[in-house]
Amino acid sequence: MFPPIFPIYIAALAPLHPYAPLVWLSGVICLWLTRYTHQLGQRWGSVFYLLSAMVRPLGMLLIAIGWFALYAPEPGYVMPGVTVGWLPRANLTDVLCWLAIALFSGLGIWAVVTLGLRRSFLFRHADDPLTTIGPYAIMRHPQFLSVIGMTFFGNRLFNPAGFPTLAYGAYHHSLDANWVLFTVALWLLAILEDRELAAHFGEEYEEYAQKVPRLFPN
Repeated sequence: MFPPIFPIYIAALAPLHPYAPLVWLSGVICLWLTRYTHQLGQRWGSVFYLLSAMVRPLGMLLIAIGWFALYAPEPGYVMPGVTVGWLPRANLTDVLCWLAIALFSGLGIWAVVTLGLRRSFLFRHADDPLTTIGPYAIMRHPQFLSVIGMTFFGNRLFNPAGFPTLAYGAYHHSLDANWVLFTVALWLLAILEDRELAAHFGEEYEEYAQKVPRLFPN
């Protein structure tokens, strides 16, 4: 078997498992609060950038904690045919899932390198130009697609029960249901960012949006 790299089973996060959807949703809300760079940045100035530099990393951390908590239903819990924290099959399906995760991870890294560490993880300045090169020439929100893809294929590797169940007195969330809600949340976040960018860049962004799809490449 391969080592437990992802999905990662962290027993210490087991107490958060019942609240995992609220944790990652709080992270999405934090990202939403930092989307209005061109409105709040111009209005609040350095105060907004300082808050964004704190809230944006917090949002990413909450999303990661929420998803890892989903993989920790209870310490030592083992579903039929699945050893928690390790790849259950180590067969061709696992290999293909790992390849897909690697590809989506590469997409995310490519997007971060293209956009820059500051704009990716801290704050985006109101004077920053519109980025239309690299992965942003293929889709408008490659970082969102990267996370959506990694969580989807991570779910295929972990392969828990398809629906919420009560087992051994503990509640277990459906990863697939969480993934659907997570994807919808990021899609809505992408729409809000599109509107904010269109209001700031005007015709430049409208022409860009007409040529480049939001999340899924043509």
